[in-house]
Amino acid sequence: MTVAHTGVSADDGCRLYLVRHGRTVMNAEVRFRGRLEVPLDAVGRAEALATARQLSGAGLSAVYTSPLARAREVAMAVAAASNLEAVDDHQGLTNLDYGVWEGLTKEECAAHDADAFRLYAEAPEQAACPEGEALADAADRMVDAIYEICRRHPRQAVAAVSHGAMVRLAVLRIAGPTIGDWQFKLSTGSATVIDYADGTLRIASALNRHLPDPHKAAAGTVDTDEAVAS
Repeated sequence: MTVAHTGVSADDGCRLYLVRHGRTVMNAEVRFRGRLEVPLDAVGRAEALATARQLSGAGLSAVYTSPLARAREVAMAVAAASNLEAVDDHQGLTNLDYGVWEGLTKEECAAHDADAFRLYAEAPEQAACPEGEALADAADRMVDAIYEICRRHPRQAVAAVSHGAMVRLAVLRIAGPTIGDWQFKLSTGSATVIDYADGTLRIASALNRHLPDPHKAAAGTVDTDEAVAS
């Protein structure tokens, strides 16, 4: 499945490397980070450097980032490795607003609102974080950001650094639903390749979307109907 916008020719094609930022302490604790400013830990900084080296041969012409510092640090490493002087913040790449779930574990989220958390785990297009953002709205702005960035860079390669939940929502929108948990295994610091041509986005990476993230349990596997933290 692809997501298509009309009016752009194949000559304006673009390759985008959608990077999940490196690990933070709250990643290791499996807590929702949301819009909190949480710095990379030592592992995350090493992942940033590894990703930068990996993309140094991609011929990047620009690097975009979520405005949150943990993403910007990765973006700056990627830009430096590709001899680019600056990175560009893009609000569309920022993390999901988890509302009252921000900073909580999956168990704490489920205890707060088990029904909302079950929807988050099992039906993201219908889910909303209590006092936060609807996942469908987050997916809309993420995909719109990808389109906007790609259209700025015809016949070029670019990178965009975002957050785990946002990368997964983009993949869900572009590639369509799959059997099992939408929160497939996605390593911190990893780059998912998205190609844009003729107004259409396509996932070019070989993702195993049937392999769930071991840190993100499905709703039915946790007491009090809880589920996942991204």
